[in-house]
Amino acid sequence: MRAILALFAAAILFTVPVRLRAGDQSLLMATASSQAIQNEKANEFGLSRMRNRAMIQRFYRAGLLDPVPVRTRFYYLYDIAPSYRFLRPWAKLFLDRLSREYYERFGQPLRVTSLVRTVGSQLRLSRWDPNTAQATGPDRSAHLTGAALDISKRFMSWQGQQWMRQVLFQLKRAGYLYAIEEFEEPCFHVMVYPTYRQYVARITTGHARAGTDTD
Repeated sequence: MRAILALFAAAILFTVPVRLRAGDQSLLMATASSQAIQNEKANEFGLSRMRNRAMIQRFYRAGLLDPVPVRTRFYYLYDIAPSYRFLRPWAKLFLDRLSREYYERFGQPLRVTSLVRTVGSQLRLSRWDPNTAQATGPDRSAHLTGAALDISKRFMSWQGQQWMRQVLFQLKRAGYLYAIEEFEEPCFHVMVYPTYRQYVARITTGHARAGTDTD
């Protein structure tokens, strides 16, 4: 029974993060092409950009966006209006799994500061923050797709930040997401790809089979 429980626990967690070597963290640094890369991925996966709040509601009713609770045991939303508390289903899956793992390791909920945005909200944000991505064009923000979220580094311990870097580095290198560590507004920006669902299905199925064999 203990073996089965251990395998079940492993199935809901990430693989053990690799230890970052010198220079590896540069993979999480923003570059001049960061926005273009995310937009190319959005186009590759056929992700629409949210033009307005009515479009968010249409996508929600169609099952193309999942609602995100303002607070759970494992994460909480900070300063996100109710109209923008949505994510693509695979990005919500990522948040649920990441926050559970983080909480079990560090006993602290993640602080999430941004989810889906619209063209209008992105324009308003850019008026007071010159570092904000554009609302239109090839360098527009990935938040418009609903597949991106920002995880604040505020209140996060050094050990927690290191763990987060390792996990994001591993998943980015494997091609399941695009992650950037930001410093102006200290956070981890993550755009999750739809293929993340296949990754979760594969490792979950693998652990389930292992549990059956063990039993």
